[in-house]
Amino acid sequence: MSNESKVIPPALGELRPVVTAVAALTGAFPALPGPVEIGRVVTRHNVALGIRVELHTTFADFEAWRTALGVDPADVEHMPLATVQTLRAYGTFHDVPVVVTAYSPLYTLAQAA
Repeated sequence: MSNESKVIPPALGELRPVVTAVAALTGAFPALPGPVEIGRVVTRHNVALGIRVELHTTFADFEAWRTALGVDPADVEHMPLATVQTLRAYGTFHDVPVVVTAYSPLYTLAQAA
């Protein structure tokens, strides 16, 4: 018998506030790039049911989400790694946590020239 904790997926009814928030987002900001995922998200303070957006496009798409959520630029996390840089913003919409992450390759000065 395993001692691993089992992750119980949320029931559809538990996701109602998240689905409602996604519907409101589509109405308020129809041009925001997708896709979005609903389910458990890791926020700065806990794990909660919310909206996750992972962008592998441009930082302009990230900026559109950051602006829509009203996240202060000073609150954006920047995580440069060996081959990729990541931006992450934690916001809320209709009291539902939203975590937006954007990925982009690192460019050397030679590649930029």
